[in-house]
Amino acid sequence: MPNQWKPTSPLEEITPHMLHLWKACQTDKMIVENLWKVIDTSRYGIGITKFKEIRNAMGLQRTRQQNHSIESIRDNMMDLHKAYPNAGAREMVSLLFHEKDMKNHRNVVISYFAAYKADLVHQWKARRLQRRQFWAAGVNDLFTVDQHDKWLQFGLGLHTGIEPFSGHIPMITQSNPGSEDYGITIVHTMLCQMYDSSLHGTLQHRWMWTKKNIMPRIAWSKLHWCFTPGFESLLDEGVVMVFRWVFIPWLLNIITMILVSLQSPANQLGTST
Repeated sequence: MPNQWKPTSPLEEITPHMLHLWKACQTDKMIVENLWKVIDTSRYGIGITKFKEIRNAMGLQRTRQQNHSIESIRDNMMDLHKAYPNAGAREMVSLLFHEKDMKNHRNVVISYFAAYKADLVHQWKARRLQRRQFWAAGVNDLFTVDQHDKWLQFGLGLHTGIEPFSGHIPMITQSNPGSEDYGITIVHTMLCQMYDSSLHGTLQHRWMWTKKNIMPRIAWSKLHWCFTPGFESLLDEGVVMVFRWVFIPWLLNIITMILVSLQSPANQLGTST
């Protein structure tokens, strides 16, 4: 790490980066290391101690500092439960952080559910979890895609694309046979051919039969279980046209947050049936 005893970079320059990295759930050490990449290191510096001082002054407190209990999160949990009636502990931890700026240990949320939502805990435990193996050669080997058609009645068809290893443009996308994924197939093949002329005349997509395209099904199942009931109640109240023109960006942000939270190895390997 460069000399950290130089003057601290002006707050108006580093604050946007700090907030972005904070929302990405990075540790203090990781945030400081990434700040060194964006500040003028010939003039400025920042160390862990100074960063913590700035972070605390901004009201960005870690889980232990906030020290929440099931009572202190109760009002916000009730509010979130209206929009996400089937969200589990993992999703609620993420929602509390991103929507309420509250960092909580997962055990606190689990204790809340045990105390106030025992019926939901019983329902979740009654569901059977089936583990399956998924194989990919490595980074950018493939993307598995699928369409979520539960909101076609509202004129909205969504697609998800999940890659087992982090990367950018994969060599191959994968989906079940069906016309709903033709658009992705064509666009992805075109992008691959733009970057590699040797791929002209090829189809950069793999068609998989039923029960062979598991990961997108897991993502749609989680979305439909924890987010859809509350959201559809809003659409049923007559906000469809307003939603299409105003709230699509909001919806995409929420969906992105939920899908990102599902990228842990445990979520990628398991699904509920």
